[in-house]
Amino acid sequence: MFDSKMLTSFVIKSSLYRYSNIKIGDKVTYLVAPQSISDLAIIIKEAKAQNLEILPVGGGSNILFGDVGNRVIILDANLPEIFDVKEDIVTTSSNIKISSFIDKAMQYDLGGLEFISGIPAHIGGAINMNAGAFGKCIFDYVLWIEYVNLEGNIIKLEREDLNFGYRTTSIDGFIIRAGLKLDKKTKKQILDAKENIISMRLERHPYDYPSLGSTFKNPDGKFAGQLIEECGLKGLQIGNAQISEKHANFILNKGNATFEDVTEIIRIVKKAVKEQKNIELELEIRIIN
Repeated sequence: MFDSKMLTSFVIKSSLYRYSNIKIGDKVTYLVAPQSISDLAIIIKEAKAQNLEILPVGGGSNILFGDVGNRVIILDANLPEIFDVKEDIVTTSSNIKISSFIDKAMQYDLGGLEFISGIPAHIGGAINMNAGAFGKCIFDYVLWIEYVNLEGNIIKLEREDLNFGYRTTSIDGFIIRAGLKLDKKTKKQILDAKENIISMRLERHPYDYPSLGSTFKNPDGKFAGQLIEECGLKGLQIGNAQISEKHANFILNKGNATFEDVTEIIRIVKKAVKEQKNIELELEIRIIN
């Protein structure tokens, strides 16, 4: 049997609701927050030995939690933070929030990631999904990543050894550190760019209710939100979940929305876009159930 005593100092007595940007999630048996990389490796190895599925979620900014069963859910909240600068290269731990990373780098007159300002993810999550916006992506800046794989071993890979594309990478494990080569900029340039991006997001995207950000990836040459709107689904509400009337690629939790409310909207959207546009929408969020 799984040695739950080993996890005593790591288990968080809390609901996944607290760690979900859309505020949906129930209590879970193995919600852990290791305090060191060695703790992380031990947890992964023990879970692997007991044939329990490991789910690295980091900050959980784009995950819709359903019934996670006996999965071992690993948060990065208690891991040590690292932020080290040498010239224009930053070595960072994965658990630093994007907003904090941009602000810290700005103090060294280093910028470049302003295009993802306002995204509530951690750096590790942004790298894992190759976050991007306005024609740029985070892998434009990544030099290397270090992660604990699902065998519990620490692996370091250079950029050229990683496969990455639109909102996807080949990383299979828990990112712990990364090296990024940033652009030399003045503090004013960085601050202006950051404020401009956040202003555009506030204008285009809904922030009045919890959401997971963009629900679907944009198909080649098209915008998922526009396709959903053209199918007449803007504002569709199931239970307390609603397709935003401001941007149709966002699903909002307008009260006590459930996992089933959100997944039913997703099902309806995919079916309508396939039938009316002959396009298969792919999820940008992760669904765990």
